[in-house]
Amino acid sequence: MKLLQKISPQSIICLLTIFIMLLMSQTTFYFLTLNTFLAYVPIELSFQIQRTNRPLVQKILAAFWLLFFPNIPYLASDIIHADMLTIYSYSGSVPSVRLWGLLIILFLVVFAYIIWGFTQLLALVTALQIKYRLKSWLSWGILLGICFLSSMGIYAGRFPPRLHSVYFLTDPWQVVDIIFLQWSVKKLELVILFWFLHLGILFVLYIHERLRQEAIK
Repeated sequence: MKLLQKISPQSIICLLTIFIMLLMSQTTFYFLTLNTFLAYVPIELSFQIQRTNRPLVQKILAAFWLLFFPNIPYLASDIIHADMLTIYSYSGSVPSVRLWGLLIILFLVVFAYIIWGFTQLLALVTALQIKYRLKSWLSWGILLGICFLSSMGIYAGRFPPRLHSVYFLTDPWQVVDIIFLQWSVKKLELVILFWFLHLGILFVLYIHERLRQEAIK
């Protein structure tokens, strides 16, 4: 524990990301190699935003952070790939330790990056509120707006034509058309559902913070 205390959380998250990418690259969950990296990018950007004092650099980093942030809650949708593993055997044989290990890693990756990513989201909104002396309702509006945009990003990444964040750089007009202009009832329903996922995560973090504060008293 003393060794970990000497290493910054930013460095620990970076090292864990590299480890996960190397570990999962040759497994059934090889997709976690890319998805974990894409989830790490906004977390690293959030650290850099809070570190720099140059307004223009902050704005540029914030734009890229907003672009990549949906990759964090997107990880929650990766649980659908758990069915790729034959976990249960109804023949009474001993279950595969390796497959259960992969399932546990999937859970830990989703859990960890969502907690880290949303903690940084709250930190950025709080810093924005303090810097510009925003009223509480406006800060909440920004937070909920970011969550809604992120929900639209999850939909665009999970369902056809399945866009990646980098497409904003290679073909921005097509991405804008698909995400913001092409709508259907089913898309609206799913975007709202993903938005409630964001709200649920924020609520869990709120309860966690309340419990932590009460434990300190």
